[in-house]
Amino acid sequence: MPKLLHLISATLYSVFLLLGNCQLAGADDASSRIHFGIQGHYRVGAWTGIRCDGKQSVTTLETRDGDGSEVRYEQVGGTSSGDWAYVVPGGEAAPLSLKNGDKTIAAGRFPTIGSPSRGPAMIPLGMNWIVVIGDALEVDEVGVNKLLNRDASIAVSKPTEPTAFPDSVLGYDGVDMMIINASGIDLLRGLATKQRTAIEQWITGGGHLFITLGESCLDLFEAAPWLQKIMGITDPKTTIIDPSAVETFTSTQSPLKNFTGLRLPRESGTVLLTGKTTRRVSIPVATVYTLGFGRITAIAADLDNQMFTAWPERLDLITQLTGDVLLPGKKDIAITNRGTSYGDLAGQLRATLDQFDVKRTFGFSVVAIILMALIAAIGPLDYLLINRFLGRPLLGWLSFPLVSIALTLVLTYEARPNIDGESTTGTNTDSIIRCNRVEIVDIDAIAGVGRSFQASCIYSHDAALLNVDIGQSENFQNLTDSIQQALLSPLGYPGETYGGIQIAIEDARMPPYTIRLQQRVASNNEEVEGPLENSILGAPLAARSSKSLQTLLRFKPKLTNYQGLQRRSGSELLQGELLNPLSVDLLDGMLIYRNWAYLLRTRFPAGGRIDRIDTLRQKNFRWRLSRQTALESSSETEEWDTSSVELPDRVAEMLMFHNAVGGSRYTGLRDEPLSSLDLSHTLADDRCILIGRLADELTTLKLTDGDTAIESDGKSLTMIRVVLPVISTTGR
Repeated sequence: MPKLLHLISATLYSVFLLLGNCQLAGADDASSRIHFGIQGHYRVGAWTGIRCDGKQSVTTLETRDGDGSEVRYEQVGGTSSGDWAYVVPGGEAAPLSLKNGDKTIAAGRFPTIGSPSRGPAMIPLGMNWIVVIGDALEVDEVGVNKLLNRDASIAVSKPTEPTAFPDSVLGYDGVDMMIINASGIDLLRGLATKQRTAIEQWITGGGHLFITLGESCLDLFEAAPWLQKIMGITDPKTTIIDPSAVETFTSTQSPLKNFTGLRLPRESGTVLLTGKTTRRVSIPVATVYTLGFGRITAIAADLDNQMFTAWPERLDLITQLTGDVLLPGKKDIAITNRGTSYGDLAGQLRATLDQFDVKRTFGFSVVAIILMALIAAIGPLDYLLINRFLGRPLLGWLSFPLVSIALTLVLTYEARPNIDGESTTGTNTDSIIRCNRVEIVDIDAIAGVGRSFQASCIYSHDAALLNVDIGQSENFQNLTDSIQQALLSPLGYPGETYGGIQIAIEDARMPPYTIRLQQRVASNNEEVEGPLENSILGAPLAARSSKSLQTLLRFKPKLTNYQGLQRRSGSELLQGELLNPLSVDLLDGMLIYRNWAYLLRTRFPAGGRIDRIDTLRQKNFRWRLSRQTALESSSETEEWDTSSVELPDRVAEMLMFHNAVGGSRYTGLRDEPLSSLDLSHTLADDRCILIGRLADELTTLKLTDGDTAIESDGKSLTMIRVVLPVISTTGR
């Protein structure tokens, strides 16, 4: 009997394996293997590159968004010809299916949350993510404790082959810093043009690069001349540097020997560490350069050579130069004691936008009058009319329910949704979609780059399937010379960050929809790549529900006229004239330099001129952000209300300059998924920011199906920031 049971079980197991192999042979390529993100590392809610080892290219990726709905990412045009495809995972371990047409190439799930140092894993927002080209410089050992079996607190991705680097800037979405040193020369030499362009666009779009430029810098620039170009180094020369400045900076007890380093340019950037050559000539040893909306921290030393590898303070030096990137996240007491469902500024922004006035409001006086009328109708009036006038008390059993039903109908009618009148397009009012939006547009006049971020929340009173695209106003077209990227994707995901709870990722009740990603051809030239853009087709909205979307645009700005502002010698004050380089009027604007805000007039017209900046009213910029006022013997700061969802402009201010006002110490909220909007690091000596509000929106969400329209009476805010150069003068 046991032998018979064993034979039956073995037979069933063989049949199961046979069926499984048949299914693989019919649907999957057995040689295929899915590569998630960079070395298996990715973030939820961020664009993630997918690479599949196989002979067939990927044209469609099927996964789930943050709401649990099935979404198909179609790669159209030039995006379908490469080795990489891009998708936004909606949750941890979200399902993923790769297809070529109708044929399934491979299927699986995104890696779960875990330790990135042990293999593929989802990287939580509280953990910084670093991509290394070369030697890791011990950053992968931060937080490691072998006695306590504690893994590293920093996620480090160190690809070993050029094919592991994404060919689009989308693949670096969510990366906090990149490290490049001489050990990665072979990798840099093997990168394709698209891969190099992707890294350059990531830096100018808000990334942070840490690069070592020591004795091997000439070979590094030969392998990657684009690095030399973006740093503005025309004639690289090396010199021998005395290590005393580095030893003093790190308070080390382990002496160093003289080392060879690059002569870093002094014309731009902020010097972090100044040393001397062996000839006692002053030279910058470490400098941070602002490039577009990102920055490059350069040190004139090969930290991956034998001398620095054996030096115990090497990691301390890197930590002091890069700021909070290598420091483990610390929980603030104010964050643990707050009473909101979100723990990040992104959650407060989403909660602010997800407020729609669809119900009529009644004051207390109206409610009191209704109650008094009801009491009068079923009390004195019923007694006088039924008993005295008609003389039939039994009719009270009929009059009482009739009065209650009539009053209920009146109140139900008056409490109907606040949708009045006909729409401007002549469509049915029940199909009108409402949208709240916040738009932040950034232009760097120095590097000639521009970007736009828009967070929108769409509300539908009835169930609908929406075809959404990005609309560009005439003002936006006047501001742009060309557009490199126009992407539309879901905003947020389940979790405390965005004010939600973690739920099952699959939702079979909602129909699937499509996000079509395509690369157009520019100027009728097949060798020139056009803008990378997409659209959403058939996005489902349940009745009385909302959906959050975000748009990310990259463009080359077109400014009317601008000139470098002048800084008074020995002070943080500006002088000279100020021109409005925009083709639109700037409302409630101000000019920010270091910690000073020059308040402009209510309307700064397009192409307008202010002859003397020193005639403008000046304010402490950080005091203005925190609404701090000076009293006779002290100062008073307005406390940040984490539960406020009424004013989108205040939330936008915090997103734009969160670190400048003190970060989570002031707001009690973290700033992680939207931290790239923070331009506090650009408030340097060689640049200032012209900021203001625009009367009209630059980009919008438009519905392309023609049957519905988006109302324009919701919350709408458009902010614009222009980074201008500042020139130091010998002063008067």
